[in-house]
Amino acid sequence: MKLLPLALNVQGRNCVIFGAGAVARRKALSLLECGAQLKVVAPHFAEDWANLQSEKIECINRPYLKGDCKNALLVFACTDDAAVNRQIAAEALQLNILCNVADESEVSDFHSMATLRRGDICIGISTSGGSPALSRHLKEKISETIGPEYESLLELLAVQRETLSQRIDEQSQRAGLWRAVLDSDILNLLRAEKSEEAAELLRSLLSTNDKSQRTVD
Repeated sequence: MKLLPLALNVQGRNCVIFGAGAVARRKALSLLECGAQLKVVAPHFAEDWANLQSEKIECINRPYLKGDCKNALLVFACTDDAAVNRQIAAEALQLNILCNVADESEVSDFHSMATLRRGDICIGISTSGGSPALSRHLKEKISETIGPEYESLLELLAVQRETLSQRIDEQSQRAGLWRAVLDSDILNLLRAEKSEEAAELLRSLLSTNDKSQRTVD
């Protein structure tokens, strides 16, 4: 099964989780981190749910009832009853709402990914529900390669991106310059926590390109 990878904006959007076990809690934390408006429906809540209470989350202490999926962008069926999870999935399908069913990839519309974050950089790893353990293993491997220096690099590049777009019209020329930046020593400087030197190198590369452009013109 081929899945379409997406980076979805859930800021302020309604999402519903059914169940309050460990899986449900992990999904709740991820959704809250991304600013979702969350409703959690479960007959029982452990004490560790209390510290999640805020204006962004509503915990409803009862079993699933038909109609609970209404007005949701995403639904997560995480109860410990497979029959109830399938009822939730059926309601979501009827309402054209995407549903993730815990431990049943064949009836899920989407799967949560193992996620590595470095500031605004987000890397998602999916095995299409085949092996969450492998997803976690791959995340650990990637985290060894993509360190916090990439977050610092993105912050530097983002500051210059708009200015560069105004100075260089041709996308191919901008792409070539960014490749030159990434091939430079800038990441090594950031790894060594030499942020000022890294910023100066970036300015130097952009200035050199700007001069060469004026020479060509």
